[in-house]
Amino acid sequence: FPVTIPYSFLCYMSQRNELGAGIRYSHQINQARMLDFTVGGGQESRKSHAGVGLDFELLKEDIHQPRLSVKSFFQQQKFNSERFNLVGFGPTLRKGFSVYGQELFPYVSVPMGIRVNHVTDEFVYFSSVTVGASMPLPLINRDRMLLSLEGNTNLGASSDYIGFLISWIWK
Repeated sequence: FPVTIPYSFLCYMSQRNELGAGIRYSHQINQARMLDFTVGGGQESRKSHAGVGLDFELLKEDIHQPRLSVKSFFQQQKFNSERFNLVGFGPTLRKGFSVYGQELFPYVSVPMGIRVNHVTDEFVYFSSVTVGASMPLPLINRDRMLLSLEGNTNLGASSDYIGFLISWIWK
């Protein structure tokens, strides 16, 4: 099977009206596992972040069922003058279908875990709900460029954001 290597350019706008950007590299280990690395930064409060994640497919998507996966992750963030480590997981449900001849892949995820503050040594539980959709970028190299839009809602010790991603897939 071909190895798929997407590079993603990430943009977000937070509830503080700040903008940020980042890059994600993903590597398909096998049919059921995907490893990714991400780095990025932003304005004022969001100085930088870097992380790694491993996605495990539990149910393969087909005509009659959605794809179900769980992603474990570790991330280091610098927010204002504090530094955090985040350790967690996020179950994700995704189902593709066709709209006016275009493929569309809506998804929902519930990332959660523990955030460790290196300044105060405080452990905080965080969680959020992410809803989004991905599709091949219309009119541009349909099997290699993907467009994704997503929104994140804070459920506890997280943040709200709107994200825009463009992925280029090497095959």
